[in-house]
Amino acid sequence: MHLRNLKVFCDVVGRHSFSKAAADNDMTQSGASQAVQQLEEHLQVQLIDRSKRPFLLTAEGSAFHAGCVQILRQFETLTEEVRAIGNEMTGRASMAAIYSVGLSYLPELQRAIKTRHPKAEVRYQFAHPDEIYRLVEQGMVDFGLVSYPQSSKTIAATEWREETMWLVAPQEHPLAAKAEIQPADLASETLVAFAPNLRIRHEIDRYLRQLGITMQVAAELDNIDSVKHAMEVHSAVSFLPEPTVREEIRAGTVLALNCPWLQLSRPLGLIQRKNCMLGRTARGVMELILANVHPPPAEGQEGSPTRPVAKDAVAAQNANPHMPASTSHARRVLATPASERHARQTRHSAS
Repeated sequence: MHLRNLKVFCDVVGRHSFSKAAADNDMTQSGASQAVQQLEEHLQVQLIDRSKRPFLLTAEGSAFHAGCVQILRQFETLTEEVRAIGNEMTGRASMAAIYSVGLSYLPELQRAIKTRHPKAEVRYQFAHPDEIYRLVEQGMVDFGLVSYPQSSKTIAATEWREETMWLVAPQEHPLAAKAEIQPADLASETLVAFAPNLRIRHEIDRYLRQLGITMQVAAELDNIDSVKHAMEVHSAVSFLPEPTVREEIRAGTVLALNCPWLQLSRPLGLIQRKNCMLGRTARGVMELILANVHPPPAEGQEGSPTRPVAKDAVAAQNANPHMPASTSHARRVLATPASERHARQTRHSAS
């Protein structure tokens, strides 16, 4: 049984495609199919049910895949550590991020990696929060970037930073003429809100209730791009993280309304599998993120509008690079919530 066959099998499962897995491994689709077939012949079990479209993992295939992922990750980590002795970082790392975080922070992260570790290979992918948790739990990526991170029995969540939430409106909105917005001004306004099942919606609603404000909801959407578009269509306001509207504000298509009383923020964090030793490259990428990666400041604004909340994790990782990150006492790891099921239900695709 060759390691390459294990990798091909894991890639087929992870990519949900024989052709994509074949391309990842520089082989033909027939070669990828043969690699999986050789594993099935060796194990004398069916791993993939090809009669279904799309194909499905059998129970044996699911169990085998979970073990293979760990074997390959341990082998890759060991290989990277051996090769890295006395040399620069040349290994691979993989991460998944929610769309809004990836778009805001990925450009700077890519520049930082290219500058600090030019020979490192980092694979990125955007996904919805539930998918990111699944990818991390199954070992398909080293770590994930999400908002409102939640720890669980298998996931360690680390606070990273908090993004300031702004009340924004289209350029021609009536509130744009006011020098300062008071909470009472919103009572007669229309709001483009996030979907009711999203955590960010719960936090905004709770805050408005505290202020005694009830707003008319024009639309309920599950992603930030759709919210921004609906603001224009309905001539409505919305509460959005500042980095996600920075370009629109700079272009003048969206205005940030002056609300001195507004105290809303969106927490961001990293999630990784508990008791899983990350490779040197993955640790290096996490170090860059936790230390200083943030979007460039808005025009006329000094520094970053976001507040970093987790830098001590870098020192902990450097002090003991072989320590699983989830066991570091220096890292600010979020406690597992009382209701893990409720936490899963409140993960959101919007932010």
